[in-house]
Amino acid sequence: MSAFTWVIIAVTCGIVEVLTLGFWFIWLSISAFLIAICVKIGLISALNNQLLLFACFTLLLLVFTRPIVMKFVKHKDHVSNVQALIGQHGQVIKTITKLEFGQVKLNGEIWTAASEEEIDVQTKVSVIGIDGVKLIVKKLSENDIHSEGD
Repeated sequence: MSAFTWVIIAVTCGIVEVLTLGFWFIWLSISAFLIAICVKIGLISALNNQLLLFACFTLLLLVFTRPIVMKFVKHKDHVSNVQALIGQHGQVIKTITKLEFGQVKLNGEIWTAASEEEIDVQTKVSVIGIDGVKLIVKKLSENDIHSEGD
């Protein structure tokens, strides 16, 4: 292939990278540009050598540079709506023990709940965490119950 063909491949991969932002096609694009340079200055001419070198460049770039680049790219962690339940108060409607899940009514919805302590029915609780689809709760102290009414 000609150097121009490799430049077209590089630009196409670059465009795909801009559209996807996955940091996969950028390495293909860089490798294609490197092959275009090698072809232009006459280092390689046979197609099978070009393809082999392209594959080697791509593999090396993926293995050695992608992990470094990914450390510097900020990933936005999307907090789920369930995380908003932490800190809210509910009421136990099925006894919770250390060995058995119970149920808590929170914002009109019934949730499976777990706790490190036994909590009886009608007890007010606070959500302290989420484990999968289960709420992790603790009993509200007397101070919390009285301040909730204020």
